[in-house]
Amino acid sequence: MTPEGRTSSAKIVDEIREEVARRREAGDLTPEDVEALLESRLKESIAKARIDERVAARLLRESQDWNIDTDYEIRTQRPGPGGVAIRFAKALIRPFVRLYTDHILKRQGQLNLALWYVLYDSVRQGAALEMEVRKLRKEVQDLKDRR
Repeated sequence: MTPEGRTSSAKIVDEIREEVARRREAGDLTPEDVEALLESRLKESIAKARIDERVAARLLRESQDWNIDTDYEIRTQRPGPGGVAIRFAKALIRPFVRLYTDHILKRQGQLNLALWYVLYDSVRQGAALEMEVRKLRKEVQDLKDRR
């Protein structure tokens, strides 16, 4: 306690850090450790797949904006009358093109999402198992040291 009768915040922070260090030594990881382990494993898996870095960054966010969007645009940047004619032709054939492509893109989007969740879940379970193994190894080592 300080002279005013209050506990020093620095002392509290040091005690918390010591407790976290003791828990880590005992094989218990903090939720932050688990998240860091999970994120590093996902990054490894994504890197092995050689996915575009922009898509990889999107995969690690909560949103699903990385997946295929079936509401794609058909457009051109061409100027002048040729560009107008091309835009008109594309607008005319768009419904027919989408008849053949939408179901394929929707199915691919569903497969992408399903595979992502399978990967995410397997990495999460692997990380949980690794933490359990660490804890058990520490307990076994403690039992050996008692002898």
